[in-house]
Amino acid sequence: MAKKPKPKTRKNNLWIISIGAVALIGAVWFGLHSSKPSEDDDKVLPLIATLSPELYSGKARSAYQAAKEIPEVLVHLPCFCGCKDGLDHKNNLYCFADTHGSICDMCQSIALDAQEMHRKGMPTSEIRDRIVATYGSLHGD
Repeated sequence: MAKKPKPKTRKNNLWIISIGAVALIGAVWFGLHSSKPSEDDDKVLPLIATLSPELYSGKARSAYQAAKEIPEVLVHLPCFCGCKDGLDHKNNLYCFADTHGSICDMCQSIALDAQEMHRKGMPTSEIRDRIVATYGSLHGD
């Protein structure tokens, strides 16, 4: 009677381990590179001057104050009210460089939400992600 060849389990196991290791390395690399920070996150963006909070009252005043306190955060946040197209605002900080921020509830809310998250120690990239998730969905983005 002929002897049956032994299965090559050791070589099969080595292949399975190798494939698993490559998959794991690929998943880690993809995870690190797919978080896709804003193209602005790594840039030093110019901080433009904003209007004085003392010119306003209520929520508008608080929002202009936020712009004074955390311009380095607001400069990285998009705005979803349409001012990007209508007023050529490049980010939420621009909303407070003119009077637009005094009449736009969405711009005010973005600035105040960002200020609160910043006070809690949240990094700018996470603040941006949350602002996009909250206000982008309201705008249909």
